[in-house]
Amino acid sequence: MNSLFRLLLILIVALSGCSGDKSPTRHNDFTPLTSIEIKATTATNQLAQGTSTRLTAVGNFSGLFTRDISDEVVWTTADQAKADFVAGGGSGRIRGKASGSVILTASKGAVSTQYTLTVSSATITGLTISPTAPSVAKGLTAQFTANGSFSDATTQDLTFDAAWTSSDTTVATIGDTLASKGLAQTVAAGSTTITASFNGASNSTVLTVTVPVLQSIAVTSTTPAALSLSTATFTATGTYTDKSTVPITSLATTNWSSSQTGVATIASGGAAKTLSQGTTTITAAVGSISGFMNFKVTGGNLTGITLSAPNVTLVKDTSIRMTATGTFSNGSAILSRDISGVVDWTVTDATKAVVTVAGTNLVWLKASAVTVAGVPTTVTAKSGSVTATANLTVTNPSPLSIAMSPTTLELYSETGGRFTLAATYNDGTTQDVTADSSWSSNDTAKAKVSDSGGTKGRVSGVTAGSTTISATYGSLTAVKNTVTVVARTLQSLAISPASATISSGNQVTFTATASYNLGPKKDVTEDATWTLDKTSVAILADTTNQPGQVVAVDGGSATLTATFGGKSATATITVP
Repeated sequence: MNSLFRLLLILIVALSGCSGDKSPTRHNDFTPLTSIEIKATTATNQLAQGTSTRLTAVGNFSGLFTRDISDEVVWTTADQAKADFVAGGGSGRIRGKASGSVILTASKGAVSTQYTLTVSSATITGLTISPTAPSVAKGLTAQFTANGSFSDATTQDLTFDAAWTSSDTTVATIGDTLASKGLAQTVAAGSTTITASFNGASNSTVLTVTVPVLQSIAVTSTTPAALSLSTATFTATGTYTDKSTVPITSLATTNWSSSQTGVATIASGGAAKTLSQGTTTITAAVGSISGFMNFKVTGGNLTGITLSAPNVTLVKDTSIRMTATGTFSNGSAILSRDISGVVDWTVTDATKAVVTVAGTNLVWLKASAVTVAGVPTTVTAKSGSVTATANLTVTNPSPLSIAMSPTTLELYSETGGRFTLAATYNDGTTQDVTADSSWSSNDTAKAKVSDSGGTKGRVSGVTAGSTTISATYGSLTAVKNTVTVVARTLQSLAISPASATISSGNQVTFTATASYNLGPKKDVTEDATWTLDKTSVAILADTTNQPGQVVAVDGGSATLTATFGGKSATATITVP
């Protein structure tokens, strides 16, 4: 009974070290070696003088499994003058030296076996090389083999025994050491003659080395996840046979594709446009070589659009900032964010007004011609099948006066404030014309004023002192309002809120507040520099036109940093 138990235990342990074809997946130290068999790579046990062959020792372990133990056995020859094992030629390589028979032994521990090798006096009559006239790309290798014909009508593999040379080693080298016989290493494009020689017989073939060829493509993006109705940029890098890497993103031969075009589409050059929530695979291919990257689109699917001004009256040649806010659904929550820069804007009568997308989330509507009384034109924001409209009426009264507000502005160094300009017309109406005016500072060493884009009228303090800010609208110049910059020492900076949990696809506003040694705190949201450490978790909505506003992208935690005046503050953003 005990003997049966031991046999079952040996069988279980042995099988645990074997694969389905009875070849062990690891060495088994419990099942004993019971016999060894020597196998030769040649069809017979005969070698010509000066040639070699590789012998393999196969161990049998209690009849349960077999495996190659050539590296574990001790190889010996009974007569080194007739045949001897080649040092450095790999386990079991034997070379014939003189004609006659010799006994070879492979042993491991107490188990051994013998093999009889006959060394003939046959002489070589011909030699061939394979492959013939190969063409190989730079960076790849080519293994040549030599085969010899002998006077006794036998043939033998002479790859290991032949001497190998290359006629032009600047094109390719050929291995002639024990470990590299016949292995060609390409160096540069061109041709070289590869020659194998053995005992006076030789043969040659031409190796052509071509320019490197593409082997693989890596597709990457700075945004592994992106919001629906946004854009993402992908890059493709090709690795060639010579290990060089080359940007292939914009090559005419690089074809881009998206596995789910309802989730995202991608154009030539790697520019992707996201459409709906989901996952797609972005692929770049050149011929049969391709690479891919999985891409996640978050933020829900668009269900509605709300415009900031559903009914607009503008004086001819004036502008208004338009905002399109998208409502999204991810199946469990309603999300909201600014999509002004990604929707398609149109005007029913294009002669009446022009819509210009001037930034990520900055859109201007500028009136160009008067509409017929009582018949406004329609401004439309559209994405897919979802639309929103606003009625635009354009008038043409004459401006009578303009007024800037506030009348005075007190700033600290590096802090900012904003002036606005209103025009009064002869029909009794007034309109904000801040964006349509020209702004200037009398002393830019004291304070600067912006005269571009959505920041027109924005003043930044430089050094202590006073200056005046002027605004011109048409032929009218406003009374010059005063800006006073007061010297204060910045003590600290804080972000509010200090932490926030935001659902993917929602947009939230953060505020930066500076504290000084004297005087009130200052809102420096527009003056601070905002950064996020993990754009795969959250992104800044528009650093120029919506500073401090963050949109959640995908699950995780990110750190929002505001930097101002040498101070910094952080807030933690968590996206469930």
